[in-house]
Amino acid sequence: MRLKLTNRFAIYIGGILLAGILSLIAYDIYSSSVLLRDIGRNEAGEFLNTVSDELFTAMLSGKGRAGNRAVIDRLKKRPGVDDLRIIHGPSLDKQYGIEEGEIPVDAMDRKALEGTPAFGLEYRDGHKAARLVMSITMKEDCTGCHISHPGQVIGALSASISLGKFEGLIAGHTRKFIYWGGGILALTSIAAFVLTRKRLLEPLDKLKEAALSIAAGDLGFRVRLKTGDEIEELGMAFDEMAESLSEATERLKYLNERHSRLVQSAADAIVLKDIGTKMIVEANPAAAVLTGYPVEELLDLPSERLYQPGRQEEYRAVFKRWVHDGKGYLHGGAIIKKDGFEVPIEIAASVLTLDGRPMMQEIWRDLTERQGFEDTIRRQVAELEGTVKERTLELNNSLKELGEAYGKLKESEQKLIESAKLVSLGEMGAGIAHELNSPIAGILSITEALIKRTAEDHPNRHLLMKVREAAVRSKYIIMDMLTYARPAKGAFAPMYLNETVKATLALFASEINVGAITIVADYDPALPEVFGNQGQMMQVILNIIKNARDAAGPGGTIFISTRSVSDGYGEFSAVEVRDTGPGIRADARDRIFDPFFTTKEKGGGLNIGLGLSIARSIVKEHGGRIESFNHEAGGAVFRIHIPAYKKGLTVLS
Repeated sequence: MRLKLTNRFAIYIGGILLAGILSLIAYDIYSSSVLLRDIGRNEAGEFLNTVSDELFTAMLSGKGRAGNRAVIDRLKKRPGVDDLRIIHGPSLDKQYGIEEGEIPVDAMDRKALEGTPAFGLEYRDGHKAARLVMSITMKEDCTGCHISHPGQVIGALSASISLGKFEGLIAGHTRKFIYWGGGILALTSIAAFVLTRKRLLEPLDKLKEAALSIAAGDLGFRVRLKTGDEIEELGMAFDEMAESLSEATERLKYLNERHSRLVQSAADAIVLKDIGTKMIVEANPAAAVLTGYPVEELLDLPSERLYQPGRQEEYRAVFKRWVHDGKGYLHGGAIIKKDGFEVPIEIAASVLTLDGRPMMQEIWRDLTERQGFEDTIRRQVAELEGTVKERTLELNNSLKELGEAYGKLKESEQKLIESAKLVSLGEMGAGIAHELNSPIAGILSITEALIKRTAEDHPNRHLLMKVREAAVRSKYIIMDMLTYARPAKGAFAPMYLNETVKATLALFASEINVGAITIVADYDPALPEVFGNQGQMMQVILNIIKNARDAAGPGGTIFISTRSVSDGYGEFSAVEVRDTGPGIRADARDRIFDPFFTTKEKGGGLNIGLGLSIARSIVKEHGGRIESFNHEAGGAVFRIHIPAYKKGLTVLS
């Protein structure tokens, strides 16, 4: 049930009055409780101070425990005293013994014996009583009789004081407070209700009357309130709103007439459909001309009767999408005229709401003439595009053939030049190496003999050692030149790369200088057999390990591992050598396997830049491949792939 504003205000004010009275009662109860507690604490405190003074006087007079009991029994009989006890602490019990009536009986007694006074209210025979337990500390005057030291808690006093007379006084005060407070609140509420009705409810009734009149069409109704406050300002704003509404209505009539003239004179067909029934509810004269139906026949005509039978589902799907999205899109289609002829149209739709009902406004544009022009243009464009594509394809094919021919010519020319250079260099190097090999061998033999005949401390012995070192270096350079110029054609046989790596590390340990670096080897026990030359593969691995040794330096580490690898080219046995050096420089990655290319300083050691080139040649002769890259943790990685051996197959380079 809906309540009127007058009844609501009565309920609100009554609620405020009730809440105020309840708040006063709650506050008075709380304040009375606090007041009663404070009175009880003061009364009990003053009484225990009196008891303490008399007990101290009795003790000074030497009356002992009997004197204390007499004081307690006498003061307990005072009016308003419900209970009075003396409680002995552990030191007194130890000195004088424990008595039943002087031991602590509850938590308040024990708290006071710990040195903290305890207070609380309790009920006794229908009234409240204030109970206070106060600590008794040792004084200087009592040290002659007691074993405790000054300041120590030796006992406590517990007193319960009746608060009955105070409860009566406070209850009377509470009643007066409630009577006066409730009366004042009631009078205030009545005055507020009367004032509210006069200053608020009656003006609101006037505003309601004005709103109903305007809703009924009386736009000339005005409230003209004179209250001198915000209600009057609201009435003025209401009158201004009514004036603006009247002007807007006149403006809307003008716009409606103008819009109607625009729709009626439009060249395109405009129809309005009910989204729920899909019936045409409005149409302009252009729609009648386009469809051949008079406007009267178009109204309440199902729109689907105008569409092609074979495209009904398409139109339904488009219509649903327009309704779902809340906006329209351009859509091409066709309608069937009354005489049965098809007319191609373009539909522009939009969703709107009229009189609370969702409507679909569609604008149909006749595309008969435009489609004729478009068909002609499309046909001519298609013919032109076909001609251009045909000529472009012929030109591209010619250019592609010309580019491929030119590229092959340049590639052949470059390979021919490089081959000629390398052949000439190889023949010249082989001749020089052959001519130098015999003298170097003689120099090395004579130097070895002289070193054996020279004492260790001879001043010229170090010169002979340098001569031998230079001769050995020359010997290895000549061997590399001969290997590069005239590769050895050793016999191939089944072999295991695990054994090849182990043999290389064992036979060339001194040359690799194993003591200066750390070698970590990880062999795959299931590594497949390969078909190759053991000596040539040892040379490949030795060259790579020596490079890794030089890159890692003294104290570095070389990681050697073997793995079985399968990819799109088949199954391979792989050997990987990784060092902890600086890695391969970016400018050297594409040239690292070129003959005579080196990243080391020329003129020292045994390096002339042929080691990796020879290694790649040997690996290619074994039908494999060698690759190099930098490891993500640092250092260079060289990986060799040799095809796994299958009986009956011969590996060709």
